[in-house]
Amino acid sequence: MGRNLTKYLSEKNLIVCALVAKGTDYAFLLNLPNVSCLEFELDDIDQVEELITEEYDVLYNLAWVGVSTTFKNEALLQAQNVLYGLKVMEFANHLHISKVVCTGSASEFSCSNEVINGNNIPAPSDLYSASKVATHYLCDTYARQNNLELIWTSISSVYGPGRNDNNLITYSIKSFLNKVRPQFTKLEQKWDYIYIEDLIKALYLLGKKGIGGKVYPIGSGDYRQMVEYVNIIKNSIDSTLPMGIGELPYKNKTIDNQIIDISSLTNDTGFKPDYSFEAGIQKTIDYYKSIL
Repeated sequence: MGRNLTKYLSEKNLIVCALVAKGTDYAFLLNLPNVSCLEFELDDIDQVEELITEEYDVLYNLAWVGVSTTFKNEALLQAQNVLYGLKVMEFANHLHISKVVCTGSASEFSCSNEVINGNNIPAPSDLYSASKVATHYLCDTYARQNNLELIWTSISSVYGPGRNDNNLITYSIKSFLNKVRPQFTKLEQKWDYIYIEDLIKALYLLGKKGIGGKVYPIGSGDYRQMVEYVNIIKNSIDSTLPMGIGELPYKNKTIDNQIIDISSLTNDTGFKPDYSFEAGIQKTIDYYKSIL
C-alpha cells in the first residue's frame, strides 16, 4: 500500500518523505520525482526526526506489524502496535504536522452485524482488529490533547496486483490459475472489496479534504456474498474448474460481515470508486498470470 500511495502522491507533484522499514526493498521509490526515503524502525522512529528538514502537512501512518492472517491472533505482536501508533502521533507532533491519517480496518466492527458507517460501536473479530480499536482510541485522545487532526479510516478488504498473502482473493486466483481445487467455507459472509487504486485515491482525498476527529469507512460501497466473488474469479479464469464450497468450517462461531457505507467519505471528499469488482479482478488476474 505504501508504494502505491507514494507513487500516487508523487504523480500529484507533492513533496513526499517516505519512511520505509529497514530491510525493505524500496529501490522503486528512489526513481520517483519529489520523493525522498528514510529507513526507520518503529521502536526508534524518533531517531529520524532530526533528519527531516522539510515541512509536511499530512502524515499517513500505514505501519502495522502482523497484518497477515497467520499473525492476527498473536497477542503480544498485535499489542505492540498500540504503542507504535502513539509513537507515530508523537513523531507528527514534534514535526508540527497538523494532520495524521491512520489506516484502521473494517474488521473493527465485523461482529456488530451492522452497516459500517463510521459511527458504530466497535465489535472486533480478532486480536488484530481489537488492537486497531485500542490504537484508535489512544491516538484520538493524544490528538485532542495536542491539537492534531486525526483521521481514522475503516478500510474494507483490499485486492489488486502485488498483494501476495493468503487472503481469499489471492488464494482463489492462485488456485484456479494452477488448476488446484480450492477449499472454502460456505462463504456466506456479505463483504465489500476495494481495488487498491481506489483505496489510494480515497486516502489522498482524505489527506486533502478529510475532517479531523472523524472515522471514515473506505470501500467500494458495493457488497456481495463471498461466494459470488469466488465464482466471478473462477469464471474469469476457467468456468469448468472445480471448487469445494462448504468443505471448511468457519473460524469464528458467528459469521462476520463487512458492509461499508461510504457516504461520509463521498460527502466530505467527493470520492467515487473507479473500478467495479469485475474490472479490478481482471487486472489482478492478469498480474498473477504474469508472475506464476
